[in-house]
Amino acid sequence: MRGVPAEVSVWAYPWDLADIGVDEALARMGDAGATMTSLAASYHAGRFLQPGNPRRRVYFPEDGTVYWRLDARRWEGELIRPLQARSVTEDGDMMAALLDRRDRGGARVSAWTVCLHNTRLGTLHPDHVTRTAHGDPNLYALCPSSPAARGYATGLVAEIAALGVDRIEVETPDFMGFAHGFHHEKDGLPSRPEDAFLLGLCFCAHCESAARRDGAPFEEARQDARALLDAAFAAELPPPARPLHAGAFADRPALHAFLRWRPRQVAGLLAELRAACPAPTRLLLIDWEGSWQSGVEPALCAPHLDGALFCAYTQGPAAIPALLAPWRALVPEVVAGFQLFHPTVRDAADLAARVRATEGLATGLNVYNLGLVPPARLGWLRAALR
Repeated sequence: MRGVPAEVSVWAYPWDLADIGVDEALARMGDAGATMTSLAASYHAGRFLQPGNPRRRVYFPEDGTVYWRLDARRWEGELIRPLQARSVTEDGDMMAALLDRRDRGGARVSAWTVCLHNTRLGTLHPDHVTRTAHGDPNLYALCPSSPAARGYATGLVAEIAALGVDRIEVETPDFMGFAHGFHHEKDGLPSRPEDAFLLGLCFCAHCESAARRDGAPFEEARQDARALLDAAFAAELPPPARPLHAGAFADRPALHAFLRWRPRQVAGLLAELRAACPAPTRLLLIDWEGSWQSGVEPALCAPHLDGALFCAYTQGPAAIPALLAPWRALVPEVVAGFQLFHPTVRDAADLAARVRATEGLATGLNVYNLGLVPPARLGWLRAALR
């Protein structure tokens, strides 16, 4: 490409660095053109097939843990506290290892930080998770209106910043939706996009308190959401779907007003994260197409950020500029995130075309993911940067 981005980073898991070897992993990523590693600092459970990991080809990480040596003193008196992953003791502190290499002239370090998506903590603290219009808890999602959940996310960012990382990428500091990908989901109803969206709206006690404080019509909106969902649940077959966009539900004034209120909660949490992340550590929001459904409004978020990392995983080259442009007008740093999964990305030429589409808009690139793809596929990144 004509202008190589200032920073090129590869998302990586600590267990992959441990199994590949830190120096070998850094060499592998550096040979592909990476100047930074985006290490998972806090992460959720999953089943990962890992062709790039020579030892653990299939891996099930602990749920909702953090991957550095925690300072227990920082968490005294906090209701919601992180749990240090066993692998930090068993495999080593990969965050410390990367920072050590950086300080000796190696690649920069970014902390990929999952904030409120945490089933382990949601199960322990059900009073602080998002709740549907019917009052049912979404145990995988702490609520950004909960003071305790906000304290947890802010504490994560403060402690990671104190480690001396170059930047922090915050993921899920917002209202997680219902269509999440939970273990063995059972949905007998083929829900329409609007049904999944309505099920993802939070009507917990913390949202109620904040909405009433701000004059938002909480109870009326909850009744609207319940009525729409109950109608969908009662239908023998799904009714015709309405177009789902940021201005949806204008025919339901209370629900529409509630939707306009939610982004204030997300922006408010980002302001707290910003205060916990002093310079020179930069704070970036991981964003994606359709994030308005999670309460992300870029114009409200931007004042609290150094930049945005936009995940354009599935979009082709023609769509990418329109996705990056709104953030480019708001923040100094815009990172385009791509995955190396085939067939979503067909080959090296396809990735190169997507990277070219970011020229003039992106200041950096991230690619996903070191351990989840064959090692040879990092060559696609090397080719795209030529």
